[in-house]
Order: sequence, then structure tokens, then C-alpha cells
Amino acid sequence: MIGIKNLTGGYGNKPVIQNVNFSLEKGEFFGLLGPNGSGKTTLFKLITGALPAAGGEITVDGKPLSGFSKLEKARMIAVLTQEAHVSFDFTVEEIVSLGRYAFQKGLFKSLSRQDRKVIDDVMELTGVTKYRDTQFRLISGGEKQRVLLAKALAQEPKIMLLDEPTNHLDVKHSFHMLDLLKEWQREYGLTVFAILHDLNVAALYADRVALLHEGSFLKTGGVDILRDESLLRQVYEVDVKSQPHPYVPKPQLLMTPEEKADPQKDHFSRSYRVRQNEGLIHIEFNDPLRTISNGVTGEGIQWLNHFCNFHVNKNYDGGDPVDDMTNWMANQGIPPEKAAGMMTAVKLEDMVLLEKEYEGIRLLAMVTAGVGNAVDITSEELDSEIGKIGTINIMVFLDSHFTDGALVNACLSATEAKTKALQDLNIKDPYTGTIATGTSTDSLLIGTTQKVERTPYAGSGTVAGKAIGTAVYDAVTGAVRKYEKRQRRS
Repeated sequence: MIGIKNLTGGYGNKPVIQNVNFSLEKGEFFGLLGPNGSGKTTLFKLITGALPAAGGEITVDGKPLSGFSKLEKARMIAVLTQEAHVSFDFTVEEIVSLGRYAFQKGLFKSLSRQDRKVIDDVMELTGVTKYRDTQFRLISGGEKQRVLLAKALAQEPKIMLLDEPTNHLDVKHSFHMLDLLKEWQREYGLTVFAILHDLNVAALYADRVALLHEGSFLKTGGVDILRDESLLRQVYEVDVKSQPHPYVPKPQLLMTPEEKADPQKDHFSRSYRVRQNEGLIHIEFNDPLRTISNGVTGEGIQWLNHFCNFHVNKNYDGGDPVDDMTNWMANQGIPPEKAAGMMTAVKLEDMVLLEKEYEGIRLLAMVTAGVGNAVDITSEELDSEIGKIGTINIMVFLDSHFTDGALVNACLSATEAKTKALQDLNIKDPYTGTIATGTSTDSLLIGTTQKVERTPYAGSGTVAGKAIGTAVYDAVTGAVRKYEKRQRRS
């Protein structure tokens, strides 16, 4: 729909934009990205005609933009800039009404019934109806931005050109504006070209993006190009980490500050405290650890300080375990937002707490174990009536720096070690009589200090994997033997 060919221009004799080429398809949301000084606003002014081009061509549907009359452009293209300056003291409704000027007929350009309906509709959509009779100069910057969006929508454009459209808007209204633009894009085939300074917003809303670097496009493509961390470092000159959004298949970016190692950091054995009673094992670290877990709370990959293993009655109904555990933590003075939690019906005094060093890797392992509901996961038979005390809860903390992949490796290493311990202990699935691989309610957590040299691997063939495996094997073996000894006494 829009074609840009060899576009060049700037201020004075030195062009800021140099031979830029790209095209926008009908109904596409195109995001222009780049740091300050890269030429984004200059390119925007060239496309809107606010700045004359020194060379190149801009076409709409194959026709040069210069060949359209001002009235034709107004019926086709709406422009929303960062500036919210209005020379005259208009009311909000009068500002929005200006968007209908190109559609008004007759010598005196009066508003028709249809014009008034469009004005009312877009004011309602943008949430500015309540300011209808308020003078534009008296409303806030964010409210002005929404009024100008309403004016642009009142044009019923085919093309929307936006220069940082969420400027002055809070989070709520930023997302409301972008959701509205996406709705118009889908329902009316609106083509959107937007300068966006927030990479995460661009990743969520744009269909394609371009990275502008020193007046030229460094790369253009789908938002997945924002997964290229080296490319982003080149453009923005900061350390950028890309990660997937948890709910939509889009990347999200994290800026990483430069940090220097602290020579006074705690020795690993002095970096944590353990508190234990009949109802709780609480391990607290001075600094947050990078964790991966399937616990009741703190699940997934997190940064956490507090690690809890609560004792529950074997008849605990588990109606809302997350809410229950959050309340238990709060009652113990433990901040739930900084904590991971597990639960077990086994006696906490039978815990095994093992601190060791393996080939230079210091670690701490905590295990509580019951095997009354041990299962063989390879068996197709399922016992839905198992109600005996069980659960193997494993926490492993390492003075290591793991990538996310290494955290997953660590889970595999710990699980393999647990299964080997059960095999050597001859623990069987009481329903099938075959060797058990775990229990039906096992929980696992791996935590790392992230304060030493980074490693991408922690599988069974690595030093880190062996450290985890040997510690988990010994701790599970010891905890199961304590459980069996108690069972024999009862």
C-alpha cells in the first residue's frame, strides 16, 4: 500500500536518512525502532511531508504521494505526533471535529449527522467524552494525546502515521490506545506506521519492525528479529536479554545494567540460614537466587530468597493450596512474593540437609521423603485411591551461574539421581509391584547464586550435574531410610 524507495533527506546539506527502502502492506502494523539520534523522527517527517525529501519517492497504492491533493490526503492519512500544541483555545469536541473537515460539504462546511455520530463514537472509544466541553489547554498531556487520537480516528483513515503514540500516557491508557489501534487494524484494514521507543510494546503489537541505525535500516522483519541479542546490542549499545512472553508467542526484552563483582560477597556457607520446627523448614538466603521449581508457590523460573517446606496433615484436602501456603508464609513473616513453597505430610524432623563441595562447586541439598504413594511412571495402570503419606521434596542450592537451559539440565540431573536412589533402595509402586520412579506428588527446586562464571550445561556428563546427582542421591537415600525407620516403629 505504501512504498518507500531510495528516500533521502534531513536538515541542510547533510542527509540524516540515506537511501531507505521499504513497503507497508494494507492492514499491517509496522513499528520503527531505534535509539535517539538514529533518524526516526526525521524519517517520519519525510513520510508525512513535514520535511521535504532530498531524493527518493513515496507512493500510496502505486501513485506518488505528491500527486494527491490535500483533501485526498486528509481522507486517506491521519497523523499523530508527539506534540500536543493547539494554537487556538478549542474545546475537546471542537478538536475532534477537525478530523471530519475533509468529509464536510458545502460552502460553510457544516457537520452532518454522520459526522456527529463518528465524533461521538471515537470520543467514547478513546475515553474523552467527559471532556467534551473542556478547553483543550486545560487537560493533561495524556488526555490531550487521547483527544488527538480521537481526532485522527474521526478521519476514518486508511493509513495512520504515529510518532511515539503512547507518549504522555500511563500504562493503562497506553495499552488501551494500542488495543484500539489493533482492533481498527483488524476490523477496518487500517495500515499503521508507528515510531515506538518501547521494544516490548513493539514486540507485542507490531507485525513487522525495522531497526534504524545511523539513518539506515539495519534489519527489517517480523518481531522475532528482536530475539537477536547481538543485533540489539549493536543498535542500542547496551546488554539486552530476550525472553519469551509467558502468554503470547512474542519476545520481550530485558535491559541488563553493568554490574561489578563484589569482592566482599559472602562465602556460600554463610549466605543462608536454616530454621526448622515441626511445621516448617525455612531456608533463607541473603541474596536472591535464580530458581526453577514445580513447587506449590514460586513455580517456574524466578528470583527468590526464601524456600519453605511446610508440614501438612495427611488428610489435607488441598482445596486451594496456593492461597493456604501464601497465608502460612505471611503468618511466619515470610514475604510470599519472594518465596517458593512445598508441602509434605512426612515428619520434618526426618529431613536430610547436606552441604558439600564437589570439584570446586559448593552446594546445599534439602530432602524430605515419604514413599507411601510411590509410583512407577512407566506403568499404564493408575491407582486413584493412594492415600498414604508420601512426597519427595528436593531443594538444591548451588554457588553457580546457570543459564535457563542449564537450570533445566539440573532438573534432569536431580531427577535421575532420585530415581537411581529409589531403584537402589528397592522402592516399589504398591499398586503395580514394580520399581518406583518417584511419588505422585514430588516437588523439585534448583537455585543458583549466579555469582560465578556462567555455565550453559548441568547434565549428567558435567561437573555441575555430577555435583547435583551425588548430593541428591545421598540426600534422598538418607531421607527415605529415615522414613522407613519411622514406619517400622509405628
